[in-house]
Parts: sequence; structure tokens; C-alpha cells
Amino acid sequence: MTDHAHDPAARFRSLSAAIIAMGVTAALYALSLPLFAARLDAMGHGDAVIGINSAAQAISLILVAPLAPRLLRRWGPAIFMLWMLAASFVLILLVPLWENAWYWLGMRLLLGAATGLLWIAGETWINEAADDASRGRTLALYGISGAGGTMTGFGVLYLVGQDGWLPFLIMEALILVCAVAVAAAIRVAPRFPAMATQSMAALFRIAPTPLLVNLLVAITFGALATFLPVYGPGIGVPLRDAFLLLTLLSGGGLLQYPIGWLADHMDRRLLTILVLVAMALLFAVMPGALADPFWRWPYVIVLGGGMMGLYTLSLILLGQYFRGGDLGAATTLFQVMWNTGMFAGPFAIGFAMDGFGDRAFPWALAGCYGAFLAFYALRIALGRRRA
Repeated sequence: MTDHAHDPAARFRSLSAAIIAMGVTAALYALSLPLFAARLDAMGHGDAVIGINSAAQAISLILVAPLAPRLLRRWGPAIFMLWMLAASFVLILLVPLWENAWYWLGMRLLLGAATGLLWIAGETWINEAADDASRGRTLALYGISGAGGTMTGFGVLYLVGQDGWLPFLIMEALILVCAVAVAAAIRVAPRFPAMATQSMAALFRIAPTPLLVNLLVAITFGALATFLPVYGPGIGVPLRDAFLLLTLLSGGGLLQYPIGWLADHMDRRLLTILVLVAMALLFAVMPGALADPFWRWPYVIVLGGGMMGLYTLSLILLGQYFRGGDLGAATTLFQVMWNTGMFAGPFAIGFAMDGFGDRAFPWALAGCYGAFLAFYALRIALGRRRA
């Protein structure tokens, strides 16, 4: 969109296509995580095996991430996304041919690489096309689209269940819808002809806060999507209701436009800290809230709004710091952090639950938020001392 950067109509078309496509991608992503976990659980595998299998889908991007900035420069985000969608389509068709944990481990390594690169291309596209004065509201709309897509993915699993080929065929249909949206906007997508001016280590030093917050959100999302259907029945939540809770968890993200508006009108870092504190408190009360048949439903909506609001805030901060080639490289690092969290979350929480029982699930997550807030407070104090 270099030639159309100041054309409002072209900007609108570009952002609309990218936001719709990423919303559909979110549905695909949300459907896959609990689907694999539930199928593996039905096969009789323990939490540790489920966690390792889920982590494979996340860790593979870390291996291929260095390719992303180069591919963005060569193809642009739209063509790049179409290639990754084609790869995902083929892989998902192969997955249900053999229900075996180790075969799925290999398939999810490949699928994680394709979908991870897809996220890098889409989020770089949106952040580059957004105007800084309205970045908070634009990315809030992207967050709402992602929340709607995530809710749709979880909702599909709630409606059709996890058995048979049908969930995989629905995933294939979602890929086709996403490809149509991307193909319609190839001419107005941004271009990234310039190389990044900073190394990834330098980019991290410039803007550690959005990257680390994104890591924390990924730990949260990966743990909830993987283990809520496992943790819920232990405290009296039926498995079918656990899938519905995941759907409502995503629905909380539909309420995040006020967070985007606040991000355009107040200190974005302060707003991020306030949401982090709220999330730590929400996990501390999770056992009682989910055990109550009345409170579990509004509770997960608020929890989902906070979680997805944090993701949007971290992406807003990233776009505030970087543009062009640096934004492409920073978004690559952003997704590396996400996939590191998606690896660490299910892996660590799965072993914690094996070792200490289901009660470890919410407290381990509350501890993650408490540890990050302590680290952030120490960083602020050291920064003031140096100043």
C-alpha cells in the first residue's frame, strides 16, 4: 500500500480485508487447540502428553521465524499469507488420516510454522496500514474481529463436538474464506521493500514491554485453551459446558473497543499495568468463580476481555515504536514471543497439574502475572534510579 498510503479509501479496503482475514484465522486457530487436546484426552493420554503435543504447534515458528522478514520483503503480506494458507489447507487434510499422538506431533510442528508465519504477515499488514492517531481504535477493531473469530472456533467445537472428520472439514472451509478475503486486497496491501535497521536483540531492548506482555498473554491463552476442558470437569463443570466457557472467554474480547479508545487518550503503559493487575486477581478467584453455576459465565467474559485486551495493547505499543522493515522484524519477534508462550504455557501447566493436581492450574497462572508485575516494578525503579 505504499502508493496508497494517503488514500483513505485504499487504506479502508486494505485494513478491512486484513482484519476480516485475521478474524477467520483466529477461528481456525481457536478450533484447533481444544480439538487436538480433547481428541488426545479421549485416546487416554495424560496431561503431559497433551501439553507437549500442543507445545509443538507453537515451538515450530521459533525455528522458521528468521525467514519471515525476508519473505515479507519478497512477496508482501498478501501473497505471503496466501502461500501459508495453502500449506495449512494441505496439512489439515492430512491430520485426521491417522489418530496417533506422535504423528500429530509432526503434523502440528508443520502446521505451527505455517500458521505462525500467517500471523506475522497479517499483523504486520494491519499495524503498518494503521494511522498512529487512531491506532488504538483500529487495533481494537482487529481485536474484536479476532475475538469473534476465536469465539466462532470454540463455538463450532461446542456445536459439532470433537469426533470424526467434520471439525477438520470446517477448518478447511475457514481457510478458503480467509484466502478469498486476502486475494481481494492484494493491490492495496502494504509493501516492505526496506530491510530492518535493527537486529532483533536491539528491537527487544527498544520495546521489551509489548513483547513480554504478549509472552504472558500467550501463556494464558495456551493454558486455558488446552486445559480448561480438562480442569473444568474436576470442579463440576461438564465437558460440554467447558467448551461453551471457552466460547464466552473469547466473547469477552468483543468488549475491548473501550480499551482501544483509552489507549488513544491516556498513557498506554499505565493502562497495560492496570489490566495486568486485574488479570492476576481474576486468576486468584478462578476456582470459586468457575465452581459457581451462576458466576462462571460472567467471570469468563471478563477474563477473556482482559486477556484479549492485553494482546491488543501490546500490539498497539509495538506499532507505536516501529514502522516499515523494523515493524516487520518486530512483529516477527512478537510472534516468536507468542509461540514461546504457547509452548511454555501448556508444557509447564501440564506438568504442574500432573505434579500437584488440578488445583495448580489457576494458581500457576496467577503466579505468572504476579511475577511479571514484580519484574516490571523493579524495571521502573531501576530506570528511575539511572535517570
